Amino acid sequence: MRRQLLYGESNAYPNSKKAKDEGRVILYVDESACYLLPLVAHTWAPRGETPVLVEQAGRAHLSLLAAIAPNGGVYVAGQDQAFTGEDIVWFLSQLCGRYRKRDLLLIWDGAAIHRSEAVKQFLRERPGRIHLERLPAYSPELNPVELVWSQLKGNLKNRVFTSLDELVIAVLEQTKRLENEPELVKAFFNKKEVAFITD
Repeated sequence: MRRQLLYGESNAYPNSKKAKDEGRVILYVDESACYLLPLVAHTWAPRGETPVLVEQAGRAHLSLLAAIAPNGGVYVAGQDQAFTGEDIVWFLSQLCGRYRKRDLLLIWDGAAIHRSEAVKQFLRERPGRIHLERLPAYSPELNPVELVWSQLKGNLKNRVFTSLDELVIAVLEQTKRLENEPELVKAFFNKKEVAFITD
């Protein structure tokens, strides 16, 4: 198993009512994946010279897990196999480590691994440390992390990676770009569906 925190620095302390009342840091969390199989998009080419991407990578992929904060903070972890409840616990412990003096308000979907016994046990051992809010079913538009995936994958279009190591490097480059553009990440929270976040 390869599991690593690809990037993560933040001092989020947004102004939502619950965060202010309870001193909590808001973090949205979501999972995705990037495949060695190229993500092909429309492009320009000379007439009669259709671009061809040659690959032999199959369906190998990098599983990704991200948390973002309204102040532009970004955390991304990845590994070369699907996430389990234990992996979610590891990620939550990393977030708790980053925010030793603040309790967390995590907003995520109802994925089975989020409700695993490992996660429940982790929360029982830290009462009040993490408050979870579950997004309604089938509503990815409510999670601004989806815009992180869109931005990241959009910048990987029409590229061929011959190994997961190359893909990890490319994903790391994209997450660092996001970190260097906190205003872009903040803009993800301007979606009308996430309107309860206010400046």
